[in-house]
Amino acid sequence: MVITARNNRKKITFTTAQTKTELDTNTSDSNSVKCTDLAGDVKVNRVVHIQYVAFDASTPQFYWGTEPMLSKDVDQALDTTRAGVTNPIAVDRWSFTVEQHLLLTQPATSINYYFELMEYEITTYAGIPDRPYLQIMANGQAILVENQDTKKTLDELVRTSQKAKR
Repeated sequence: MVITARNNRKKITFTTAQTKTELDTNTSDSNSVKCTDLAGDVKVNRVVHIQYVAFDASTPQFYWGTEPMLSKDVDQALDTTRAGVTNPIAVDRWSFTVEQHLLLTQPATSINYYFELMEYEITTYAGIPDRPYLQIMANGQAILVENQDTKKTLDELVRTSQKAKR
């Protein structure tokens, strides 16, 4: 259950080339950047919704986990026409663990990135919700659960996808 919501804007600057750099909280890996605002963590009661990203130069590529963000199969570079500072592009990904994070690839040029996000402080809810609620999937997507039939269908989809991975 959400107890506090905070609207945030995060600026991150990279001055050198990046190859699938993780935007998460892992500071021990040399190929990651400490962006505590961009990854949730249920252990500290934080869920993050990354809403939009904009940038001011060049042609970066974003990934969610290992998949390209703009296409299921194809790496697609963005440009300032599609995601410039005055016209950000929707990311629409939710994170409740540091494993749910964006990755970034960019050429060797300095780029400023601007992320619009909501940070939610949560607490455990022991009851059964009596009104629609968001169910955050492991892939960072969220689905509105409106009733028990929706919940049963969602649970079955999760079980089916887990069986397919085995």
